[in-house]
Parts: sequence; structure tokens; C-alpha cells
Amino acid sequence: MKILQVLNNNVLLVEDGDDKQQIIWGKGIGFKSTAGTDYVPQADDHIFLPVSHDDDEWIDSFKELASEIPRSYFELTDMLVGIAQQDIQKDFDGHLLVPLTDHIYFAVQRMRNGTILRNPMLFDIQRFFPKEYEVGKQALRMIEHLSGIMPPDDEAAFIAMHLIEHELNGTDMAVHSVADCLEILDGVNHIMAEDFGNRFSESSVATSRMATHLYYLLLSTKADHRRRIQAKADAALLLQMSAQYPAARHTLDRIVVYLERHINYHFNDSDRLFLIIHIIHIID
Repeated sequence: MKILQVLNNNVLLVEDGDDKQQIIWGKGIGFKSTAGTDYVPQADDHIFLPVSHDDDEWIDSFKELASEIPRSYFELTDMLVGIAQQDIQKDFDGHLLVPLTDHIYFAVQRMRNGTILRNPMLFDIQRFFPKEYEVGKQALRMIEHLSGIMPPDDEAAFIAMHLIEHELNGTDMAVHSVADCLEILDGVNHIMAEDFGNRFSESSVATSRMATHLYYLLLSTKADHRRRIQAKADAALLLQMSAQYPAARHTLDRIVVYLERHINYHFNDSDRLFLIIHIIHIID
């Protein structure tokens, strides 16, 4: 690895050979290191997840936080991002390290002082984003192990929101905030409740599951051109299901009109088939 910058006595910024830059944190590794030379990581070093090359703003933020937050909190966050990658199957990267470490460390400081923040989106995060919320719950146990303080479930939702924001910012969706995303998913839920009664309202696990799958469909829209290629078989199957389940087709059309009004995305027949299958699973 080639050293790009010596950030402080214990932290190096290196180039990993794949047009990415990484942080290496080790005791005293910056003392005799100079930019442009090679560095061989040592057993006690921690190498953090990579970020895009030449991201000066991220590096400045890391340097500022590293001067006041212990290494153990950065390591906790780095491990948590790795867990999120595995459990959610999304390409989280080192850009989460700075804002999430900042949040976790200062949340612990607040709780030490007796200040507990309530998350008004807790219920919606739990029902619409169960995978992200479960990673947040794992984070609570990790935080307790590190700090001796067990945060409330509200903090699991706050951590989940960081993950969701990262997912949204990795797309070209018109929606880039958790609040806007939850509002749209609530709108879909409301349409289901109007068409099929209160049993499909906020307490419905099936409706929440459909909305969650819809969210992941939207996350992978224009970013994956292969998924946008419409199969002729999908169009034929959509016609068949529409004829067999006219009520589901009516709801599908309402949901598509609602979504296309709120996001920069046009649903093809393959997308519509995906949604009508979820609707049929709910009403059958």
C-alpha cells in the first residue's frame, strides 16, 4: 500500500491499488512514515473500509473526528458497516464511517449525561425497514459491550436511518431522505387500506412486507440496467393475473400512478408484475 497522507501519529491514508483510499490506524505508525512510500500493515493495525479516491471532504472530516473520538468507536462502526453489507446485501462503504461513528459516540456521551432522544420514526422504521432496524439492534448490543450503556430502541432506529440514507444516496431516485421515503411508503399503505379495508392498514405485516420490497425495487431501478430490460413473458403473465385478479389490478394501477407522481421512475410491465404479485399475496 502506498501512503498518500500521514493524518496524525497513529493514522495513515493509503492507496489500495484499486483506485480506492483506505484509513489505517495503528499505534505510532505515523511517526516515521512519509507520503509516497510503501507501508506494510502490522498485526495490530486496523484497516478501515475503502472510499472513493480523492475524497478530500471525507478525509478532512475523518481527521477532525479522529482527534476527539477513540479508535474503538471507529472500529465498532467499521464492524457494523460490514454486518450491514452482509445482512442487507447492499454495497455500504467507508463513507458511512464518519457520520455513523460521530452519531454513536455522541449518543453515548448524551446517555452518560442522562439525555435520551426519542425517535418519532421508530414505528415506521421497524415495520418498513426490518433489516436495517435489526442491524441497528445489533449495534445496541455492540455499544453496550463497548461503553457499558445499553441504548434504547430509538437509537436502533437512528442507526437504521443512517443506513437507509446511504442506500438512497446511492441511487438516482427523486427521494433522498428517510422522511420522504417513509411518507411515500405510508401512501402505498393507505391505498391498500382504502381498497381492501382496515385489516390491511398500519398493523398489517403483509402490507409492510410489500412496501419494503417496493423500497428495494426502487433502490435498484436505474442503477441496474439489466433489471430494466422487460421480458415478454412478464407482460403476458401480467395480463393473465390482471384478468384473474381485477381488484388487485385496480390497486396496482392506483399505486403506480401515486408512485410515478412522487418519484422519477416509470414502471414497465416487469415492475408491475412484481407489485401485483405482492398485492395478490396480501389479499388472497
